[in-house]
Amino acid sequence: MLGRNLLPSGNAGVPSLSYYDLVLALLPVPLLVGLLVGKFVGIPVSTGVSVGAVLSAMGVGHVLFRKPPTRRGPRGGDGGPRGRIGGPSA
Repeated sequence: MLGRNLLPSGNAGVPSLSYYDLVLALLPVPLLVGLLVGKFVGIPVSTGVSVGAVLSAMGVGHVLFRKPPTRRGPRGGDGGPRGRIGGPSA
C-alpha cells in the first residue's frame, strides 16, 4: 500500500481542463480565422492576420488582467501543504 498514489475520488486519472487551459488552446483560432478570411474573402492577408492578432491579444489581456489565475485550487484552498502561502508551518 505504501508507495501507491491514490487518485482523488471522481478523477479516474483524467486531468481536468481549467478555464485557462481552454483559453490558451483557443488563442490561435482568431489568427487562423483571420488568415482564412484574408485568403478567401479578398481582403489582404496581412489585414486578416492583424485583426486576428488583436483578438488573440485581447484574450491574453483578459486572462492576465481581468480574470487572472490565482493560487487557489478548485475547492478554495491554495493547493499547498500549509493553510496560507508563506504562513507559518504548524
